[in-house]
Amino acid sequence: MEKVIKFLFWLLALLSPVNAVMVTMVFLIIVDFITGAYASIKNHIPIRSSRIGHTISKFFIYNLVILAAFFLEQYIVNEVPFLKIIAGFVAITEIKSILENYNAIYGVNPFKALVNLIKLTPLKDTIDTLTEDDESKSKPDSE
Repeated sequence: MEKVIKFLFWLLALLSPVNAVMVTMVFLIIVDFITGAYASIKNHIPIRSSRIGHTISKFFIYNLVILAAFFLEQYIVNEVPFLKIIAGFVAITEIKSILENYNAIYGVNPFKALVNLIKLTPLKDTIDTLTEDDESKSKPDSE
């Protein structure tokens, strides 16, 4: 038993720098699960065990990928921030899923609401200028 305790202590000490990232990912997965379940209930879609299994597998796979990125960055290639890159992609995926659930629950697309809110502020001229520049670049010259 003493060897197991020493091993667990060593393992936790080794993983302590990545602990906050892993807790954040678990939090995002739980929020995604809760909002997804609520959206299913609100829209009268049955909750299936396969979807719950998908959430459990995301929990393990995401954390294993984050651990792999941490060890790769820590012990093999120090120059590339693999942990931040991988964790960023995973977080963006989960946040996108949470916002889709929000849209399914309330019928409001948060991205469009944010853009509309920004258009009501003095930033509207800047946004219009940027979109005009993008449109002029995408159109071929008629000369």
